[in-house]
Amino acid sequence: PLGLENAGDERLFILEQQGVIWIYSRGALLSEPFLDVRDKVTTQGSEQGLLGLAFHPDYADNGYFFINYTDRRGDTVVSRFQVSANANRADPQGEEKLLQIAQPYRNHNGGDLAFGPDGYLYIATGDGGSGGDPEGNAQNVNTLLGKILRIDVDSGDPYAVPADNLDQGRGEIWAYGLRNPWR
Repeated sequence: PLGLENAGDERLFILEQQGVIWIYSRGALLSEPFLDVRDKVTTQGSEQGLLGLAFHPDYADNGYFFINYTDRRGDTVVSRFQVSANANRADPQGEEKLLQIAQPYRNHNGGDLAFGPDGYLYIATGDGGSGGDPEGNAQNVNTLLGKILRIDVDSGDPYAVPADNLDQGRGEIWAYGLRNPWR
C-alpha cells in the first residue's frame, strides 16, 4: 500500500502500487476490490504503478474519482472513473483518460492527486527521471513533467484550464521546477 484516501464517509480506500484499490470499512477489509486496474499498470520501475487517487468534491452526488498511474508503456495516465450501482465497486469499464504524459525513464513519475479548496484537480508530475533531470523538464514550461498541474475537471472536454494558472508555456501548469513531487 502507498496511499490512503477517504471519500467523505466512514470508508478508507487503500491504494496499492500494483493497481488495486481496496476498501476498509467498519473494522474489516472488504473481500472484493473497489477497483482493479492491474492489467493497465506497470510496476517495472520502483516508482511506477498506481500512484494517486482523489475523489471529486461532489463524489457523494456524481460518483467521480480520479487515478494517476503508469501504463504498460511506462507513461503517466490521469483518468476519471465512476462508482457503479454498488457503492463499494467502481465501474472498471468507464475509464476516461484526461491526460497521458510520455515518461522518458522509469523513475520520478510523481503521482499524487488532490482537489484544492478551489475545486480544481492538482496533479503532481515528476521530472521524468534519471539523475539530475538530464532533459531539463522541471524548468521547461513547455512540458508537463516536473510540475504541479491544475485542471478544471467540471468544464471542457475532457477538462478546462483555469485562467489563473501559469501565464506561459503549457496552460495546465500551476507550478514548475520540481524534481519528484510524490506526496
